[in-house]
Amino acid sequence: MSWRPGERGSTSVEAVVVLPCAMIVLLFAVQACLWAHAATMAEYAASRGEQLATLDGSSTQAGIDEAAGVLANSASAVVSDPTVQAQRLPGDRMEIRVNGYAESLLPGVRLPVSAVRFGVVQRFRVGG
Repeated sequence: MSWRPGERGSTSVEAVVVLPCAMIVLLFAVQACLWAHAATMAEYAASRGEQLATLDGSSTQAGIDEAAGVLANSASAVVSDPTVQAQRLPGDRMEIRVNGYAESLLPGVRLPVSAVRFGVVQRFRVGG
């Protein structure tokens, strides 16, 4: 292949432009995956908390403890600053809310994650 005199070194210039752009795209893709994983873990923690809080004889605090335990044991590397809230709603309903932030590869960026689960508190009723 013959090079024209004005094109010498053009491959190096192209590499200097293309490689950083490719690395930035890859970084954003990995960050998106981290955010999606953190959102999934928040949803899982809320689900586990709701399941325990709605059991017959259980309490809202038991649901909070379960969700916080799931976050501490399974999601501590991907969900930062997690908070768990639970409240009993009218009609024997329970709400568990999990909030936090996905771990970030980008400095100064905090991507929030949250999950809310509702359930009906189970009661044992004697039929008659």
